[in-house]
Amino acid sequence: MSKAKVSLIGIIGSIVCMLSIVACGGGETRPGAVSVDPKSETVSISVSGTHSGSYSASASGTHSGSASASGSASASGSASASGSASASGSASASGTHSGHSESEAVEGSAEMGGYAPASDVATHALVVLDVQEINELLGADTIDFGAVKTIYEDGKNSVKSSGSVRTIAGYARNADRSEAIWDDYVAHYGDPTWLDSYVSAALDGTGAFEGESDGVRKQGIQKGIQNQIMISWTIHELVAAMAKAADGNFDAAKGAPHNWDEAWAFYHGDAPSSGPFGTANKRGDNFGTGTSVNDTILAEMIVGRDALLSGDVDTAQAAADEIIRQIHITYIQASIRYASKMGSDLAGGDTDKARVHQAEGLSFYMVIEPMVAAADSSAADTISGVYDLSNEAADPGSSVLEALESVYSALGISADEIGSLS
Repeated sequence: MSKAKVSLIGIIGSIVCMLSIVACGGGETRPGAVSVDPKSETVSISVSGTHSGSYSASASGTHSGSASASGSASASGSASASGSASASGSASASGTHSGHSESEAVEGSAEMGGYAPASDVATHALVVLDVQEINELLGADTIDFGAVKTIYEDGKNSVKSSGSVRTIAGYARNADRSEAIWDDYVAHYGDPTWLDSYVSAALDGTGAFEGESDGVRKQGIQKGIQNQIMISWTIHELVAAMAKAADGNFDAAKGAPHNWDEAWAFYHGDAPSSGPFGTANKRGDNFGTGTSVNDTILAEMIVGRDALLSGDVDTAQAAADEIIRQIHITYIQASIRYASKMGSDLAGGDTDKARVHQAEGLSFYMVIEPMVAAADSSAADTISGVYDLSNEAADPGSSVLEALESVYSALGISADEIGSLS
């Protein structure tokens, strides 16, 4: 064996000893492994333990070889080190404890619709595939409400790392949630599980949907899930992100940036046409505003993500506020559209179709009803009267449009942003 190799192995041996002492600490026994590849002259060291300190070591020589090693010990009980032989003639070892080191990058999941998550939200984005499959079942000539309910309650596509399945009903049935915006909905509807109450009534043909046709029930289920629930889930994650930001938790993997990423996963997801993203584009087409809402939301999502990664709370909050304002635009457009369709249906003598559109309008309007009521309770009552399924479908004329126009300024929205229904 050459003197260079002997010296190199000696250096590595010193490093291993240092790493072992620190990783084990206090004389405790910790599992570890060291291996050297004699062909490549590469050393690999792995240790595990619960030491909460940090360590570093270095050595250098005049021979034509080098070794380097790095390791970390953390509360998670693992550490690693690696080294390779080269011509630099030095060896080093370093490590950190607790959390992510400054040089460690968290790998985000794949880009979705122009947004690159800072964290892993790949499984969250799969919830929208459940929505897609529910929509496909609802599109059948004969609707299998039992099959729809199974996906709603049990989930299918969004499997967590623990092996459990993330479900739409699981979110909708959470009665313990209390946070900004959500509490406004609960106060207005007087029901902490109003999302599930609405969808389950449509699924079972009870409550407001008792005795209604399959077409009417379909609207309650489809719009209740794709819009009421998925929008609520989106806003919940934005609020959660800002709560963590206020606490100074900017960890990309689990802190504010992660919840922010989840918001886009639920809004856009892996089947964007079946999520709120798809609804926004459809309404934009109806009102001549195109993709303006989604373009703005995407831009603000990126601004907010970057702000949270840099610890800029104020900029992230401004982005969240703008995203929610844009969401209101979509559901104002939808509320206007289905009142107009009711009028057209009744003018043509089609009361059954008008009833379907009444249910569809109700489902959309409920996304913004508490905000409209806070701005003007009389305007909210006018719109609720049109869409209330306990009332027969009647031609609303321009009453819904005028009621909503009266609260534009209170909601910080302009008529130009809503556009004109075509």
